Amino acid sequence: MHITLGLALLARGHVEPARAALAVAILLQPSDPRAHAALADVFLQLGRREEARDALKRAADLSARDDEIRTRLGALLLEDGLVEQAIGQFRQIVARRPGDGVALANLGAALFADNAFDEARQTLLQACGLGTRTAETLNSLGLVEMASGDLGAACETLHNALELSPLDGRIANSLGTALMEVGRLRDAEALFREIMTRESGQERDRARFNRSTILLGQGRFSEGWSEFESRLALLHISTAAAPAWDGSSGLEPVAITGEQGLGDEVQFLRFLLEASRRRPLRLRFRTADLARWMPELDQRQILSPDGPVVAETSLLSLPAVLGLESAPSSRPYLGIPAKPEAGRIGVCWSGNPTYRFDRRRSVPVDYLGGLQHVLGAKFIALQRGHVPGWMEQPSLETPVDLAREVSRCALVISVDTFTAHLTGAVGRPLWLLNREGGDWRWKDVAWYEDVRQFRPPSDVTVAVGWEAVMRDVATALSLWLRAPQGGL
Repeated sequence: MHITLGLALLARGHVEPARAALAVAILLQPSDPRAHAALADVFLQLGRREEARDALKRAADLSARDDEIRTRLGALLLEDGLVEQAIGQFRQIVARRPGDGVALANLGAALFADNAFDEARQTLLQACGLGTRTAETLNSLGLVEMASGDLGAACETLHNALELSPLDGRIANSLGTALMEVGRLRDAEALFREIMTRESGQERDRARFNRSTILLGQGRFSEGWSEFESRLALLHISTAAAPAWDGSSGLEPVAITGEQGLGDEVQFLRFLLEASRRRPLRLRFRTADLARWMPELDQRQILSPDGPVVAETSLLSLPAVLGLESAPSSRPYLGIPAKPEAGRIGVCWSGNPTYRFDRRRSVPVDYLGGLQHVLGAKFIALQRGHVPGWMEQPSLETPVDLAREVSRCALVISVDTFTAHLTGAVGRPLWLLNREGGDWRWKDVAWYEDVRQFRPPSDVTVAVGWEAVMRDVATALSLWLRAPQGGL
């Protein structure tokens, strides 16, 4: 009776009385899993997610074979980023019901969130074969295929998913992203526009952001920078500590904050020049120490990061805040006091492994072996962690350390990461190992002066593609070192 009362109160929006009624139910009959499961719903309404998870765990333990409760628990764990725990719950269900397509689809989605793409793909295909070929399952499968580098299959799978659920903004955004990756930018932009006209909230913001990357990649800055601001809502970034800077001039200082990756920060450092002409700045981001190596920046305008400010903005918002519409200068803007050394070749072959598309971005270290046979080259590892024995590994504790090492190189060979942007910023030649599709920063606009891109073929697997790329790089490097200006 108290469970029924609690659920009725919750349905009418009386959350706290519902919690009290269910607490009584648990006191009267603590072994009833229904009371704990209902209490989890109350805690969710109250925003007490950890207590909701605990309540569902108790309910699942008390009803060991109630897969509906365990599915709810797995979904909640997945929403809260506790991916391994979610996988554990879904595996228990699949172990009892190996022929249940829904259970397999749930497990596949969780495996995708854990970047276990091979098992995720196999599991999701099995779910489809067992009759769970739903829009949701196909969306998960398409995302797995995209992360694995099978872009053609991803486009087809996501197109099929959208046919099953034509008004699903999340699936439409997934398909638009896949279309961007294969270069079908006109189709992708049209799809994002359609989403923006009918959706609201997160999916509209996601479509705006995705479209902004098309605009910026094509140099359509007037609209692109404005649309790029949609990322703030997606990332839940706010300037609550101080009012948002409107780009106005004055004597009172403003704070410049950071977001996203270190490479993004380095790419946008150039916009400090214009910002400093309008206001004194307090730099509050991870690569701020690099600003003192910007020869054109008036260092008198750079104040201590601590102290009062009248406004603040993100470093990545500066183009929009400053009202910039023209293409950025590709000239180097970091003057690190180190000279390039003949034959010194910097190499960075991997990015952040937690990034969902890192498998397509990073080059397996085994494929670097062909470089060591290039005559006249001395290879320097421009990343931390395990390094092949034939490479020198300098100390890279800070962004300034990395900038110094990059500046000593005659050439840098790098995947799309922090090192690549530093190379361009200090003015060293960059050979970019770029995935198919690639990021908007390496499209039609030249952000840096001397960039040559190497991309894997689109009709092979990721591993085979990178192996072919590194053979081409080794051949090109031999020719470059023998050229009159090669290797300095």
